Amino acid sequence: MARAAVTNTKPLQSPVSYAEARQSPAKPSQSPVSYAEARQSPAKLSQSPVSYAEAPKTQARPQPESSPPKRKPLPKDKAYEETSEESLMLNLFVADQNTAIGRRNIHLVKAGHKFGIGGGKSDFLIFLVPIPPNIAELLYDGRNCTLTPKKPQYFPDLGSRQVPACIGKNIRVVSDRNYELYIRIEKYEDPLKALNRLMNSISVPGERR
Repeated sequence: MARAAVTNTKPLQSPVSYAEARQSPAKPSQSPVSYAEARQSPAKLSQSPVSYAEAPKTQARPQPESSPPKRKPLPKDKAYEETSEESLMLNLFVADQNTAIGRRNIHLVKAGHKFGIGGGKSDFLIFLVPIPPNIAELLYDGRNCTLTPKKPQYFPDLGSRQVPACIGKNIRVVSDRNYELYIRIEKYEDPLKALNRLMNSISVPGERR
């Protein structure tokens, strides 16, 4: 019995020589990925990388508004009677400031004269904390004194407003480092006279005046 001849339906490809293979290598399906691109995206990149400028920017969270610092309440003002003297002896009182400085902060104030208040070489000196000179001005008109802020940033309660009849009134002052203090213009009285008045006011039983 004759054997059936086996036929190959697919055409045989002609062998490719080594020289032809070197001249026409197979084309890669895609361009090779560099090491830097592989680190950024291990998978095949479907699109070009987005630059820093093109990347969407995240919105910064709004910072809460800082509330103004709470101020300490001022002590009660001293009451003085209105005077009509041509001149007064006035003293600058500064809270917590050493008063053992002689007559440095005691001045004879005449009508129409102005005096500076502050640090440095001011007439009325504040040396408890560093304060610029002449942050305020004091004027006596023959009946009352008026305090006028020259540097309003040091007077949080006043700003640039004047303080008429300022004798005996407590005025808040805040330094550059936010140290808070208060000052007060007072009528100066000689300690010896004050002592004599106090002694004369004491009544002894049985003593006639």
